[in-house]
Amino acid sequence: MEEQPFAPYLRELAGKYTAAGPLQVTLENGAVRVEHAAGPCRFYYDFSLPPAQSGAGLPLLHWRAKRRYAELRGIVEQGFIGRPLAVRIHHIVPRDEFGRSLQDLVSFEADLAEWLTGQRVERVFADFSGADYVNCIFCTGGGVRVSLELGFSPAGSQPVLLHEVIGREGVASDVAVDTQTQQYPMYVLRGGETVTYADLDAELYGLENTQADCIRFILGVLREPEEAAALRAAADHLQAVWQAAVCSGKTTAYTKVEV
Repeated sequence: MEEQPFAPYLRELAGKYTAAGPLQVTLENGAVRVEHAAGPCRFYYDFSLPPAQSGAGLPLLHWRAKRRYAELRGIVEQGFIGRPLAVRIHHIVPRDEFGRSLQDLVSFEADLAEWLTGQRVERVFADFSGADYVNCIFCTGGGVRVSLELGFSPAGSQPVLLHEVIGREGVASDVAVDTQTQQYPMYVLRGGETVTYADLDAELYGLENTQADCIRFILGVLREPEEAAALRAAADHLQAVWQAAVCSGKTTAYTKVEV
């Protein structure tokens, strides 16, 4: 991640929304280090970092700040589809800074599935195909089954991101019906050429959407520092989900998640 314009935007919005006063922002390998009046805080988004490094910070769960997932969660929480029964997830993307390994993808989707359903993943089945692809089934404590197809596609290809929550009374999805490939907020048609624009956040214009989500998530934590303990517990749980997936891949059996 490049410091310009990420760090200036984070400092600007922290001052604008009085999240934590003046900030110093340093971009590290797989993490964002923020120093403010309450002390330093390190937000990491590379979930394959050694425990000695990752344990010293907070997980940067940037997907929780993404509007499409927040809207999907709202549909579930308001009961429009009844009690959740299952979740279907496709996450096939080119490797990038926020998705370097299968552990990153498993951590992303395990936390998101729990965040959407309000239920904790307790058992995992996983079938790995090398370092680029894995099929998983998560079982939650409330009986929700989460089916996941996770992997990496060639550089430059279109990402495939689909999240569907299947309830007793309906289905909610974060994309248009029968759509899997990336959709854009703006399309400009110029004869035989189509130009797309991906900016969604008017205050963070010019940033990639995931970078904007990172800033929004960090600001939320700085405003509510009491959430740090819950985030550290979530990080320990995600590490346990990954270890259960690795164990399941070797034994071809459901594996209990143990922290």
